[in-house]
Amino acid sequence: MFGGVAGHGKCVEFVKRYGLPFLMVGGGGYTIRNVSRCWTYETSVALGTEIANELPYNDYFEYFGPDFKLHISPSNMANQNTSEYLEKIK
Repeated sequence: MFGGVAGHGKCVEFVKRYGLPFLMVGGGGYTIRNVSRCWTYETSVALGTEIANELPYNDYFEYFGPDFKLHISPSNMANQNTSEYLEKIK
C-alpha cells in the first residue's frame, strides 16, 4: 500500500478490535513532516473515516511538504543506526 503511516494505522485498528475506550498519545523520533501525517491518518482510522491521499489546502499545509500528500512514498534511505548504538540504547 503506502509507507510507514499505514503501519501506524494498523496498530490503531488492532487496538480498536477490543471495542474498549482508548487514548492515543504521542511518542518521539518523528520528523515534523511525518508527525502531522501520522496523527492525521491515525485519527482517521480511530474515527473510522477514510480520507484522501490528496490533502486540501489548510493552515498547516506546509507540514505535509514536499509532496503534500498524506501517505509517505517509500524510499531507499540507508539505516544509519549502528549495531553498537542499538545495543547501547537497548
